[in-house]
Amino acid sequence: MSGKTLQSNPSSSSYSAKVAAVFLFNLLVGVGILALPSAIAKAGVIAGILSLTTVSFMAFISVTFMIEVLATANAWRGTKTVVARKALVKGYPAQDDSVAQISQIKVKNDVFSAPLFEIEEKFEMGYMAELFLGTAGSTFFYAVLCLYLYGDLAIYAVSVATTLEKAVGTSHQISYYSFLWGFIMLIGPFCFFTFQKTTYLQLFTMVMRNSAMGLMILLTVLDIANGHYVPSDQLILWDTEKSKELIGITVFTFMCQHTIPSIILPLADKSKTLRVVLIDYIIVLLYCSIIVFSAVINKPASQISPLYSLNFSDHSVTVLAKFLSLYPVFTLSSNFPLICITLRNNLMTLFPISKDIFCRQQLFTLIALVPPVVIAIFIHDVGQLVALTGSFAGLAIMFVTPGLLVLYSRDKLDRTVPQWCQIHHHKSPFQHKAWVYLTLAFAAFVLITRIF
Repeated sequence: MSGKTLQSNPSSSSYSAKVAAVFLFNLLVGVGILALPSAIAKAGVIAGILSLTTVSFMAFISVTFMIEVLATANAWRGTKTVVARKALVKGYPAQDDSVAQISQIKVKNDVFSAPLFEIEEKFEMGYMAELFLGTAGSTFFYAVLCLYLYGDLAIYAVSVATTLEKAVGTSHQISYYSFLWGFIMLIGPFCFFTFQKTTYLQLFTMVMRNSAMGLMILLTVLDIANGHYVPSDQLILWDTEKSKELIGITVFTFMCQHTIPSIILPLADKSKTLRVVLIDYIIVLLYCSIIVFSAVINKPASQISPLYSLNFSDHSVTVLAKFLSLYPVFTLSSNFPLICITLRNNLMTLFPISKDIFCRQQLFTLIALVPPVVIAIFIHDVGQLVALTGSFAGLAIMFVTPGLLVLYSRDKLDRTVPQWCQIHHHKSPFQHKAWVYLTLAFAAFVLITRIF
């Protein structure tokens, strides 16, 4: 995620549509879903239904924009390669200005052909922002991505410290800060190194997450069946003030736009890309709805913890109580160094200082690690952090950047190859400009509601 590297798609590392769906599902079902039950219980059932359906639909639109732009970036890269080869054949230098500025000239229709819109290289959002939005767009994206990752790290730190505090059951003033400090001392050193994602880590996280989520649903449904539920006339239907915070949490829950290139590239049959995304978003929407509304029906808003897994810390079955209450510790601790390293790499891209500076990597690691810890010291509410992260930096990554990317990439294609719609088989089904403007307007609406 650091930005400008391009990777080919070796067949040896490809996977099926089912595997791609699993990876995308695991990315979507993160810590944000644990903050939803409390937020929706306070904001109201109607607000929850509207927020979940609207944000998930708008998020799906923006993901289709990202898929289209990724294919367009591949086509642009392929076009430059084709023109460079023609220049070499004719005896012109490969690095001629006419080749470097291919995006500014008319190209022959045969240069843009269907194979060029195949997704064969991974272009991160930062690279695509620079390609289609220029230096200013690229800088904006890296800035909001860093802010989002700072928020992510703060959410993880608070979630782990709060979970351990609740599990141990000691006094807040001592234990929260002690656990936060212990967590940073234990996990922090791993942030100073590089990482390579392994299948075992992904499998461990996947099994832990889905086992915990499944158990929470099962235990809640059984509790409702035993007569423990909130009477319908006592359910909150709508609270305008709490609804503003809810939208930010929902945005955080459904965000995966910045990881789309990494998910799509290894997909063996990329014609199934749109189908995988659609099915995943439908399943995640249903998954969130079951968890959230079973929790809302089961207990009043005042009894639902901001971190939903903590609601089961007092369960009569001790093993289940400990597993569910400590679940965030296992999964978030394994991801914390990865996110911190990603943030460090993006900061190094955003602020390119000389590589000769002593301890450059260690310096940027500290810049990435210290601010989230400071935030976690002063803000202990996971729901508030999720809402703030989703409402500002999350909006820019989820809606603003994809909207601008698809708008400007289509404009470039319109000026070079007017018939590109006929050969671009990864184009979004939302082709009318009104969809782009709707996405940007929705982001503006969420931002305004959060500010005012």
